[in-house]
Amino acid sequence: MKSFLLKNNKPTILWSMLEDNCFYEGKLPKGNYSLAICSGIYTVLDVDCKNGGRGYDFIPVNIKKELDKSFFYDTKSGGRHYWILYTGNKILLNKSTKYFLDLRVGTRGSNNGGYIRYNGLKDIRQCVHLIKPSSKMLNKWLEGLFS
Repeated sequence: MKSFLLKNNKPTILWSMLEDNCFYEGKLPKGNYSLAICSGIYTVLDVDCKNGGRGYDFIPVNIKKELDKSFFYDTKSGGRHYWILYTGNKILLNKSTKYFLDLRVGTRGSNNGGYIRYNGLKDIRQCVHLIKPSSKMLNKWLEGLFS
């Protein structure tokens, strides 16, 4: 896992060159800056609410209940980022869907780990213990959408 700055939603550095466990420290600079996290071994489900669509409408109730037990935070658009320790054995892809659901896989998933914007309300390192392993049911659902 690592973190770095975005300006106008674009990385301010070559983030792929950062070593693991390298974290941005301190307050965000003034201007259009935000924080990004490379999730490392974790997978992040991005539920979007935009352009008239709601990703929540495409998540089965039993899956949503499981997701709500893991670490998450709300996004500016009314969506949510769910952090999961994926326990399946299929390769998941950094991928967007027509269902307003996107996935950012950590390096454990596809070796092409992505990054996700982080709200920065708490240091991500203080939240890792809240990230839950995925069940077989959640794995099957994720694999159906993102493998």
